[in-house]
Amino acid sequence: MKRILLFLSAAALLFAGCQVDNYDAPDAQVYGTFLDEKTGELVGTDIENGNSIIVVEQGFENPSNQYWNIKNTGEYRNNFVFSAMYDIRFENCNFYPFSMNDVKIKKGENKLDFTVTPYIRLVSPSIVRDNGKIIAKFRLEAGKPEVRLNSVQLFAFSDMWVGNSVKYSLSGGTDRQSFDSVPIDSSVEYTLSIDLAENKNSFKYTGKNYYFRIGALASVSGVGTVRHNYSPLTAIKF
Repeated sequence: MKRILLFLSAAALLFAGCQVDNYDAPDAQVYGTFLDEKTGELVGTDIENGNSIIVVEQGFENPSNQYWNIKNTGEYRNNFVFSAMYDIRFENCNFYPFSMNDVKIKKGENKLDFTVTPYIRLVSPSIVRDNGKIIAKFRLEAGKPEVRLNSVQLFAFSDMWVGNSVKYSLSGGTDRQSFDSVPIDSSVEYTLSIDLAENKNSFKYTGKNYYFRIGALASVSGVGTVRHNYSPLTAIKF
């Protein structure tokens, strides 16, 4: 009997400590793309430590930043948003920072695309498998004249999230080049490669897709942390 009374007392205390949450649930969804203002192409990023959308909901005395993630393709979607007025800004990205105030998010679906100026454009990228190597060729174009080049690299991994944060550590050194913040010459063609025999432990499964992207890291002053710019994803079946 004592055990039953103790159980009922504990249950009563637990119930008393619970409060009903009477806040409204998120009633809006926001989705869209990041598009190069010159080419109209998607501006890809890293799935981890890449670009993000910083949003602040208006109407609060001390509002906090919310961070919406962006896919590595340059697309995003958030299905759990409150309809309201927002201020939006971009910092520490692979494109020039900017902000937007008084953005209205209505109930239901909201399509919101962003037109951006990437630091570097990868022009005519090509990634192919040839004679036991993965070979990437491309040219670069600066988003603005002050942009300098820090490095280029051919990233490889076993799934589509490949990039600077998700990649194989490759041997040989021909998959990357570093520069001392040099001007970008759009007439120069770059070549990077991966020797498959030298990196056989990374590419050991047949009948499987492996994924590749070329990344270029800019050097730009006064814009915060600069992220990699990327070519579109390439899948090669082994």
